[in-house]
Amino acid sequence: MNILNSDLCMPNIPFPTMGGHTFWTNLCEYQGYKLQQNQFTHHARILDSNDIRIAWGTVNGMEKTLERMANMATKSINAANMVHKKNIVDVEDQLISIKKLYDQGIFTKEEFELRKQEILSQIK
Repeated sequence: MNILNSDLCMPNIPFPTMGGHTFWTNLCEYQGYKLQQNQFTHHARILDSNDIRIAWGTVNGMEKTLERMANMATKSINAANMVHKKNIVDVEDQLISIKKLYDQGIFTKEEFELRKQEILSQIK
């Protein structure tokens, strides 16, 4: 039974399941995904929130797969936050630039207000 302790992930075809209420034990859940272990064969699988099998293999392999999914989700959220922060900094820099041009008399008050509204409309 050495193979059950390996980090094995098998090729998968996403397939609807009955949710694993009879022969499966829920080991953990993460954002709607369920890691389950079969009570007889001891292999594991990951189901999405619609009970579609998205991966299967050994328990170790599925734990690592679920960890990778969580890490990828965290990286994606962090990247989106960085883009948002960058956009705010860019907007601030643009506002400072047009304010300097207004203070130097290059822009009229109307031109300054128009440009300011255009820049502020870019914030996501």
